[in-house]
Amino acid sequence: MKTITTLFLSFVATASMMANISNSEKETLVKLYKATNGKFVYIKAGLFMICNIFNLLKMVIVTLLKTKFPCITRLDSRCLNFCSNVSINKALFAYLIFLSSFIPSYSQVVSQKNNSIASQDKPQERANVMTCVPPTALSYTANSAFYCTGIPITPNLMNYSGDLVTSMSISPDLPVGLSINLLTGTITGTPTVDVAGSYNVIINNPCGFTSRTLYITVSSGTNYYADTDGDGYGTGVATVSCTGQPSNTSTNNTDCAPTDPLKWRTSNLYIDQDGDGYSNGFPPVSSCYGATVPVGFASRYIGTDCLDTNTAVNPNAVEVSGNSIDDNCDGYVDEITTTSYLIATSCGITIPTLNASLFAQPIAGAQGYRFEVTNGPNVGVFDTNVNRFNLLNLSPGVTFSSTNTVNSVRVAVKLNGFWRAYGLPCIVNTPPVPNSTSVNTPVCGSFLRDIWETIFCFQIQGATGYRFRVKKDGVLIGTVDSPVNRFSMVSLGMSNISFATAYTIDVLLKMNGNWLPDTEYGTSCVIATPSAPGVSRISNPSCGSSTNNLWQSIYAIQINGAQGYKFVFDNGIRHREYITANSSMQIFNIPGGPMVGTTYSIRVDVLYNNSYVPGRDTCTLTILPNATRLASEPLRIFDVKSTPNPFANFFNLNFNTSSEEPIEIKVYDMFGRSMAAYQDTVENIANLAIGESYSSGVYNIVVSQGTSAKTLRVIKR
Repeated sequence: MKTITTLFLSFVATASMMANISNSEKETLVKLYKATNGKFVYIKAGLFMICNIFNLLKMVIVTLLKTKFPCITRLDSRCLNFCSNVSINKALFAYLIFLSSFIPSYSQVVSQKNNSIASQDKPQERANVMTCVPPTALSYTANSAFYCTGIPITPNLMNYSGDLVTSMSISPDLPVGLSINLLTGTITGTPTVDVAGSYNVIINNPCGFTSRTLYITVSSGTNYYADTDGDGYGTGVATVSCTGQPSNTSTNNTDCAPTDPLKWRTSNLYIDQDGDGYSNGFPPVSSCYGATVPVGFASRYIGTDCLDTNTAVNPNAVEVSGNSIDDNCDGYVDEITTTSYLIATSCGITIPTLNASLFAQPIAGAQGYRFEVTNGPNVGVFDTNVNRFNLLNLSPGVTFSSTNTVNSVRVAVKLNGFWRAYGLPCIVNTPPVPNSTSVNTPVCGSFLRDIWETIFCFQIQGATGYRFRVKKDGVLIGTVDSPVNRFSMVSLGMSNISFATAYTIDVLLKMNGNWLPDTEYGTSCVIATPSAPGVSRISNPSCGSSTNNLWQSIYAIQINGAQGYKFVFDNGIRHREYITANSSMQIFNIPGGPMVGTTYSIRVDVLYNNSYVPGRDTCTLTILPNATRLASEPLRIFDVKSTPNPFANFFNLNFNTSSEEPIEIKVYDMFGRSMAAYQDTVENIANLAIGESYSSGVYNIVVSQGTSAKTLRVIKR
């Protein structure tokens, strides 16, 4: 009877529990049971719940079983003390038997429910996969940044379009002291070492990747000195700045007269009263001066003057016979020696060209020959160690006119270290030269083949410069000065010229180092620019090649003035067009996706004035059957060097590249200030002279072509 009562109580308690607990509690119980395969450690969870049911039935149970189960009255609300009575343990055992039969059935119901929910979720998961967007348009707050050593940078934040990035990398490592957060892409830190370079950031997600090249320059601070008189030279204690030059300062502290803007440098100068370059023989004296050496002084010692009050008397002068003066300071007055002169075949003639050689009578033991040419008021002198010269050797040069020019030529020889007297003069005539020139190629009234076509004028003997003046409808567009007889319209700047436009061009000459008056411009010529930019074509990969890389880049020749490009693909089955503002694309950009195992013919059209100029050349490219988007691209060559370096006037860039993409050049000084920017074809950039207007100093040159970039450091003396 005792056992039956206990089983009945267990059944009632279990049924009551299962009827009153929520579905989530039941599911939790099932999970506990299944997770442990019925191990006893989780049976206590069932015991705990039975104790809660017992509390609800406490009043009834106490009345009926108070005599049989006195320990029940000692159960508190949390069931922390379990009865040790054997009868209660048997009841609990009966509960477990019931639970073992109930849970498997209920577990099956829960499993079916979960399967139903899972099957409903799968379409949504597939939709999420289908809308996955690869990252694009990667950029930074500062894609070209200049930082100072020892100063924390403003965080350089990354921006992009597309779905969440799952990984990223940067190569090479950032400058010492800077770091990149590989979760957000933010660059922070304090740079510590001077450096300039390019850094490639790549971001990825399951759908693709994109990259961006950053240009970073790190420089130490610069010392600046107070420049109170504004002469460009400072003095006093240095002030360090890394954010640019403060006002009223200089980068040097050599000002010897801080309150006098006309004086700033100190040097030992030699006394030279007559200003012929030769000192009086006394020791040098320290002097403070400015742009020019003060009158009465010489900056270097070249010899001692024997008469420092007469400019015509010094060790480099030619002896003048009969003047009772020791003109050449050789210690002798009016010495008589052998003289030289132009030989008969060089005397009394009209020379055909200015570079025609004129010969002097050779003198035994002569250490040099001095040719003096008098041309009206101009007197030119040329020293040489041989007995010949031409009129182009002179400085200043001879003058020119539309008639013959008469030149008087005398010769002196140098014997025993001194110049002896001039010999007899001789007349040499120069040929007449025109005062002007004009365009001769292309023919006046014609169209340029392309905007880069070279325009020539007639070359004039003796001209040292040509000024091309360009007008449109009588309005000056600009002038181009050239040391040679040619130029191109793009020298005026692409923003200043238009297509399908007629321009008037005339030319002015530079003679004897001076530009002729504007009244001497030659006959004008009308030349028209082409109706549209030149046509483009595929430059890389080579025509007729094949690829197994769906990420293969396709490059077209960039056309100046183009507003966009259209890549036209046709494989006989599909005709596709890809429009872009850039002169390059990748195979996977083909609308509708590329077809593998097929050959495409590719044409590049150029957008100008809202219409496309069709390309004349087509190129074939075969996409192999095994092509994938994971294949690496062919090796690209990109190298650039500057020559000369250091440079005095200007430098050029020499390229070794496998691409015909345009070259972009940016020039920065050591303070990170932009000095110049250029973009052009490899051929034209290679002929570009850079740095003529720069002051002495160090400059960083960032050169890029497509995804390739290199930073150079050049020095101007």
